[in-house]
Amino acid sequence: MRRLRRVLLIHPEGNTYNNPTLKCIVDLLLDKGVHVDIRYQKSELVLSEVSGLTLLPFSLTYARIKNLIFNRICSKWLSWVSVQLERIFIYKNYDLIIGVDRLGLIEAAFLYQSTKTPYVFFSFEIMFEIETSKSYKLLERGASKYVTHWVVQDELRASKLEVENELGHVPCSLIPLASSATGMVTNSSLRDRLRIPKNKKVALIMGSISNWSMTGDIIKSVLTWDEEWVLIVHERYGNTEAALSSIGVDVAEINHDKVFFSSDAPEKVDDMGCILSGVSAGFAFYKPDYSGIYTGRNLKYLGLASGKISTFLRYGIPIVMNEIGLYAEMAKRYHFGVVATNMAQIAGKLRLLDQKTYGAHAIDFYNSTLDFDRYKKDVWEMFVRAAKGHRSSDKIS
Repeated sequence: MRRLRRVLLIHPEGNTYNNPTLKCIVDLLLDKGVHVDIRYQKSELVLSEVSGLTLLPFSLTYARIKNLIFNRICSKWLSWVSVQLERIFIYKNYDLIIGVDRLGLIEAAFLYQSTKTPYVFFSFEIMFEIETSKSYKLLERGASKYVTHWVVQDELRASKLEVENELGHVPCSLIPLASSATGMVTNSSLRDRLRIPKNKKVALIMGSISNWSMTGDIIKSVLTWDEEWVLIVHERYGNTEAALSSIGVDVAEINHDKVFFSSDAPEKVDDMGCILSGVSAGFAFYKPDYSGIYTGRNLKYLGLASGKISTFLRYGIPIVMNEIGLYAEMAKRYHFGVVATNMAQIAGKLRLLDQKTYGAHAIDFYNSTLDFDRYKKDVWEMFVRAAKGHRSSDKIS
């Protein structure tokens, strides 16, 4: 009978420490004395190698080959060959495999075929056949056949993924995308380093700077804000000005007494206290643009898959958001944020945000609904069962 001693986490995107749930999963396994190998694409983003953790990066060139095989040609045979070569030359013997998103799922399935190592599937991005192709989804559906357990953020996303990947035969856990425990701010803050006056209230854009996150539109709205409010723009990897340029925002033309730009890049998503200290409001706007497979229906059915929102709430920061579905509905019900139907409403919505009241509601909602610690015990038990090849009908939600 298998014991849980060594786990392979296949996360090709490679930003494991910037994904709240995956960071918690790695911490949980390490705390339980399980050795974790992470297979991922090497990039400028550095993952720290700690005791009990082995990093297995692959090059950009190999990433391009994978993209050709798995995503463009969608060849089952070539995909199998690719995985078997890695099994022979890279991997060790594992008690459990965690496959993240499409590529992680497919590779885990091919490893299972040759090693019989059980695998679980963590989904953070949903690929839809109508936005890809039948052959593209065929690989995923085949890989879903022998999954022991799968994890997604909420009922809405579960219903979509179950259909797209034909996962109705496999037990599912619902775990919002969030970190563990309440966040702690630091004495050293980003707003101080940017020399923002003490009498100003700070609103923050963080995460992806793109057209779908409506960053440019939010920046333009600053012209209508009350004098007491200023804006910080913080791209999650510190490439703020370059990211703004890529979406046509000219930093030189912006009023730098009202808008400030961050080049900070914390290594871990659960260590954002220095960024969020002294912030009074956070922006979370999502607008599907259907320009690619990640920014269409995957955003339309966002559900509780926003690490940005959960991170704001973890630090007690009220949120200004647009009509994004589940989180917008919950903000109206639990009063941890406000919903703007257009950019002209932002200034008025900021006036409504009493930090003390809305901030307390933010913490309460985080603790009662999002905090990974609420799910940790059940997740560990699921891993133990999965390593033994058991499919439990229990649902974590």
